[in-house]
Amino acid sequence: MTFSSRLALTFVFFLYSFNVFAQTKLTWETLSHVKFEKKFSEELGFDINEATFDPDLQLMDGQEVIITGYMIPMDVLGIQFVVSQHPNASCFFCGKAGPETVVQLFFKPSARRRFKTDERLTLKGMLKLNKINDQQLTYIMNDVETH
Repeated sequence: MTFSSRLALTFVFFLYSFNVFAQTKLTWETLSHVKFEKKFSEELGFDINEATFDPDLQLMDGQEVIITGYMIPMDVLGIQFVVSQHPNASCFFCGKAGPETVVQLFFKPSARRRFKTDERLTLKGMLKLNKINDQQLTYIMNDVETH
């Protein structure tokens, strides 16, 4: 083995030993580390929830993560989805869970497809924490693909 080959292998080993290529596993327990406070929105004219995230969650903001859950469509065409901690019958939109139990998904163009309701999948994407934007959910994943 040449010196350059050994150097390249050492570098790859170094990267793997520090998990440079690994995604952070995001758990539903971790997502529960959020508190909500009602704030009046002058713009909208009604109260909205403002999220405060624990430091462990703040560290994941903007990071690539993986999460496993149930696929639930957000529209009748089955184009927009969330991943939920619970199946459709017990999900946030049915009033049986909180906003911390769903993640809004924005797929990479190459990963877009129709999913079956309650299809259990592991997904990979970039986590975004949404403190106050009432047009989106509290948790968002961008550039999503199946893992």
